[in-house]
Amino acid sequence: MGERGQITPLVALAVMAAAGAGIGLGRPGGAVVAEARADTAADAAALAGATGGRETAARAARANGGRLVGFEQAGRDTRVTVVVGPAAVTARARRARGRPGPTGAAEGAAEAAAVGRAGLAPEMLLALEQADRLLGGPVPITSGYRLREEQKWLWDRRLANPYPVAPPGRSSHELGRAVDVPPEVVPRLTAVAARIGLCRPYPVRDPVHFELCRDG
Repeated sequence: MGERGQITPLVALAVMAAAGAGIGLGRPGGAVVAEARADTAADAAALAGATGGRETAARAARANGGRLVGFEQAGRDTRVTVVVGPAAVTARARRARGRPGPTGAAEGAAEAAAVGRAGLAPEMLLALEQADRLLGGPVPITSGYRLREEQKWLWDRRLANPYPVAPPGRSSHELGRAVDVPPEVVPRLTAVAARIGLCRPYPVRDPVHFELCRDG
């Protein structure tokens, strides 16, 4: 079960800051998971919104189990607020001018590429690095590695998710072997997926989901 053409070249993005505020006292386990989930959802929404606007940011937040409640753009800066359960997180992203160049913009591209890639398997990181080179910029990730608790959180709310969700313990995301990307990136990543060892096993039910191809 899945989980979660051409577009203009990806621009470099840099997450500038993220600040979370949990609602409630004592920070019980559920609140901690919600805050971690909100951090991920807010970062993904900020990056997606910087390139695709409010609707793209909202989709990225929903794909990570969150709800976009605030969106502001001023010039190259994007600021979003995302709510997950009792937690609310604000994140900012800045779009670089033009394509990454030989000065500081390349560092911004590298920083953007790292967003959403923490915890991924080495083989997946290698595949994404190859995709970055082939597509001329970092591939944005809306959902990458997930803790079992995060997968359970999504499973418990699967009826509200636009994409199918695997039960805890059965998701490739928990192994760091799968990623979800913004819908507008799907055609370009699909075009190079076979060359870098990525498969798209659920093109209809879960079109944004890519994972490492299984041997054999």
